[in-house]
Amino acid sequence: MLLLRALGGAFLVLSLYYARFFALRQEPTTLLQMVTLWCAAGWLLLAVEPSVRGGVWFHGWLPVNWRGWAVFLGAAVVAALVFVVLDRDSHSVSDTLNRIAPTYALVVALVLRLRYERTLITML
Repeated sequence: MLLLRALGGAFLVLSLYYARFFALRQEPTTLLQMVTLWCAAGWLLLAVEPSVRGGVWFHGWLPVNWRGWAVFLGAAVVAALVFVVLDRDSHSVSDTLNRIAPTYALVVALVLRLRYERTLITML
């Protein structure tokens, strides 16, 4: 839970970078990037204690159900597609990173929260 909260706070801080960029250049796509980061932060900061009602999807980081595999495979496909689409007309590595960071933050937030809520908790 602490990892989710810390990462959510980091995404909020990262949105300040995009807010500064919007203040300087006022590009509308930067607003979309900020909203994406806010969604990722909210998804992590509003996580509650897990109750595995719908079944266990993960055991640690290993998917043990088809839904767990679908989450990881879907996240990998989305990450690859986002990279291809947003890197198409960029001129440098920083262009690519500035464009994909908010979307990757959202994908990571979704995967981490699903993993947190659907993990088998074992007591030693």
